[in-house]
Formats: sequence, C-alpha cells, structure tokens
Amino acid sequence: MIATVIVTVVLAILFAFSSSIKLLGAPQSLAIRDHLGVSPTLWRVIGLLEAAGVVGVSVGLAWAPIGIAAAIGLALLSVGAVAYHLRARDGVVKTAPAVLGILLAAATAILQTFSIGWFQ
Repeated sequence: MIATVIVTVVLAILFAFSSSIKLLGAPQSLAIRDHLGVSPTLWRVIGLLEAAGVVGVSVGLAWAPIGIAAAIGLALLSVGAVAYHLRARDGVVKTAPAVLGILLAAATAILQTFSIGWFQ
C-alpha cells in the first residue's frame, strides 16, 4: 500500500504541474505548444483532462476503480504527448517527461489494481 501511495502522489504532482502550466498559459507552456503544433483549444482540453486525471488518481487511493481508469487516461495522454514529440523530432530530453508520465501512470494503474485484490 505504501508503494501505491508514493507512486500515485508522484504521478499526481507531475500532472498537477503539467495541467496548471497549460491552464494558466505559462510562457514556457505556450512555447512548447507552439513548437509541437498543438492548437490552443486542444492544449486547454489536454490541461483539463490532466487535471481530471489528478483528481481521479487521488480519489483512487480510496476507491481504486476510479484511480485505475484515471491512470489509464493519463497514460494515454502521455502516449499522445510522445507522438507529438516524435513528430516534432524532439530528442530524448524533451520527450522524457512524457515517457515518465507513461511509466508512472502504468505503475499507478497496476499498483491500484493489486490494492483491491483483483490478482490475489
């Protein structure tokens, strides 16, 4: 259970930061958006989905099915981010946060699944 909490909190912090800079229109976020060729509307939608994912994985600590669904959603958002970075021909350093998002979201989904005993 401790590992589940730690990984979930780290995932929530990562995506809370990511969603907040998108939704607040931070200059570095807008520069990334423009570099990747993402429309302003889609950028805001991604920020909202990330924020919803943060709430979902946090609630998942009390009710795992919601957390599992939210973690899968965050993983899919991160897969999309990797695709955009690859399309922009970004290197490992610029793509790494999205890959980290996939790994943390997958770990969260797996750990929350085990926490409800589906595989025991």
